[in-house]
Amino acid sequence: MTKIKLFLFIFLGSSLPVFGQSTFTLLPKFHVGDTLVYKAKTLNNQNLLNAVPNANVISRTFQLIVKSEDSNGNLKVDYVMKDVEMGELNEVLKQISIAERIEKFFKEDILRIPIQLTINPAGRLLSIDNKDEIANIYMERMFPIVIEIAKKAKKYKPTDKEIQEAKEAMKEKFDIEKMLEEIPGLFKYYGQPLMEGKSETVDSVTTKYIVARMDDGTTWLKTDIDLMHGKEEIEEANPGEEFLSEEGGEDSEEDEEPFELNMTATMKEDYKFDKEGIVTYLKIFATIEMDSLDENNTDIEGGTEATLLEIRR
Repeated sequence: MTKIKLFLFIFLGSSLPVFGQSTFTLLPKFHVGDTLVYKAKTLNNQNLLNAVPNANVISRTFQLIVKSEDSNGNLKVDYVMKDVEMGELNEVLKQISIAERIEKFFKEDILRIPIQLTINPAGRLLSIDNKDEIANIYMERMFPIVIEIAKKAKKYKPTDKEIQEAKEAMKEKFDIEKMLEEIPGLFKYYGQPLMEGKSETVDSVTTKYIVARMDDGTTWLKTDIDLMHGKEEIEEANPGEEFLSEEGGEDSEEDEEPFELNMTATMKEDYKFDKEGIVTYLKIFATIEMDSLDENNTDIEGGTEATLLEIRR
């Protein structure tokens, strides 16, 4: 038995990455003229598809084109959609003109207008420079049908003031980063210190992550985020190598029920970076689980998976 344990120790020690406590920062090596080609697909269950029409984007191919560098070292990067595939609408959504307009927004408008990003020298997303332009195009598509539906529902003609207020409110809520999760996702972990095997609280939510720096120079990052708890006491223990598995670690028995809603909201992320710090694989997947007397599954699940196809230089 001792020999078996010794063999397993030697074997695992030679095949698994070493989890130290060193801190390092991911810094991507983007160059002016680079074109990064990605294929992304949406991972949404039927409950989410039924609730959110724009979640019906199945897949898309897009490019990140590094256009220029400003005097502060920030990079100007265009997100260029090359093609997009929409899913079949269910019977309910077929009756709603909004769904058709969202489809045209993706298949016509976004295909012809680059989304202009500014990235700082550390690789962090600073801004979407033409966000207002994109929002206005979305409004042109969506607002007429919204007013039409409102007129039918209220059975009176809204005043110019009401129309303007509704337009401003709708524009304020528009967020292209939520519609295309890969835009913020690809730059999320650049430029910030990461400690291998360390749990941290990030952005008012509890994030447990583990980083594996492989022998070939690539880096793997896996996170487990509790979206309903933040700024709480965290464990100092290393989450362990099992955190790199598909299932992740088991929940602590001491975890309390979130609020009084009998629901949990979590997000898991998987990243792979090449030797130059470029994201070659990204998966973001969120789950909202609710206790329900309904025998049918009421959980809402959705996310995005993106894979780097090539880098043109």
